[in-house]
Amino acid sequence: MKLEEAAKYASDLLLSLPKKTKVRIIGHVDADGIAAASIVAIALARAGYRFHISIKKTGPDLINEIEKEENELIIFVDIGSGYLNQMEKLKCNVIVLDHHIDSKDIPSNVMYVNARLYGLDGSREACGASVAYAFAIAVDEENIDLSQLAVTGIIGDKQDFAGYNKKIVEEGIGAGFIEEREEYLFVGRSLKESLENSLEPYFTGFHNAASFLEEIGIEPHIKFEELDEKKRKKLLSALTVKLIEQGCDEIEWKKTVYYGKNYGNLFDISSKLNACARLNEAGIGISLCLMDKTAMDKAELIQEKYRDEIRKEMKQLEKKEPYERNNFIYFYVDKPALAGVLAGLALKYLPQFKKGKPVFALAYNELIDISARADEKMVENGINLGLAIKKAAEKVGGIGGGHPIAAGGKVPKEKENDFLDALDKELER
Repeated sequence: MKLEEAAKYASDLLLSLPKKTKVRIIGHVDADGIAAASIVAIALARAGYRFHISIKKTGPDLINEIEKEENELIIFVDIGSGYLNQMEKLKCNVIVLDHHIDSKDIPSNVMYVNARLYGLDGSREACGASVAYAFAIAVDEENIDLSQLAVTGIIGDKQDFAGYNKKIVEEGIGAGFIEEREEYLFVGRSLKESLENSLEPYFTGFHNAASFLEEIGIEPHIKFEELDEKKRKKLLSALTVKLIEQGCDEIEWKKTVYYGKNYGNLFDISSKLNACARLNEAGIGISLCLMDKTAMDKAELIQEKYRDEIRKEMKQLEKKEPYERNNFIYFYVDKPALAGVLAGLALKYLPQFKKGKPVFALAYNELIDISARADEKMVENGINLGLAIKKAAEKVGGIGGGHPIAAGGKVPKEKENDFLDALDKELER
């Protein structure tokens, strides 16, 4: 069976309900989850159904909270695979649209549509928004415009445009809803501002980039697009050397950018949704996806605040030495919302984080929040962060999961050392 066929069975369950039925939608708190939940909501509204969306963090009480509600149908999207064995407690039918590591125990009231069950790599070829898009197309094949939000989710989950993801972007382009462009990374701002504010790539020591630019004979306040070809090459060569010195081995100055007919730059929209998720403003992200006119300006302010916080934390991380175990590197952060992005940037751009080991960020909350990142080479060599965190966390009474390359979890504070020991053993296998 293909993903599209499974999505059709799920859509048949929805369409068997009377029009105007209110459907409960539960999405995951990240860019992919917000985009995915929005895709489902728009498809429902167009089909004549009402909806109530909540964007939730993973946690041990998720199902207990929803169990208290009265619902006729609940759709979990980009979340749910880790809770299947608890869903029989829900007194209604449930659809789960997901791509995370799947479970074998599926209760009779659950229709489980996971990309991994249909020959797709849920870490690279189909995200939550991809599966939500398959569902929306099954509800009504006219929903191709929602490819814009699916691509936004794919970008947010840092997946490839391969497998089902490739089909989505091709459908969107073919129907005139998505445009593909090749662009340099530094467009729009002065070079000084671009380099100081850049996160991907992140440049260490660029608290004032003017001196770097002046040393190579380039005016700091000029824009990249105003440089002639000779000066462009000179700048990019100098920046390449800088990143190599930082230990970065994947360097690209141009990328394929997707623009949505209704949303503009989908990389930028994905960044805004991610910021909304991390700063507890998921409602603004949903409103942006639903094309509320005031949401774009609000999301832009949230995005700038989020990026400012990341830059501030990265400047502090530049000055610190991380902790190291046999099979991983870790550090502590004050803000749990930033843990994942800081782990990813540290892994790639900070020279004191030795290459070849995954990076873990730990943040003290009611529990210890854990976020981890690896790279493609580590995954090819057998690293599976989602599985390692899940097993290590469960040994100490916590929870965890995710993908081989990016994962997270929560463990009790008093079990920190036991968790780190268990994690080291899991990553050794």
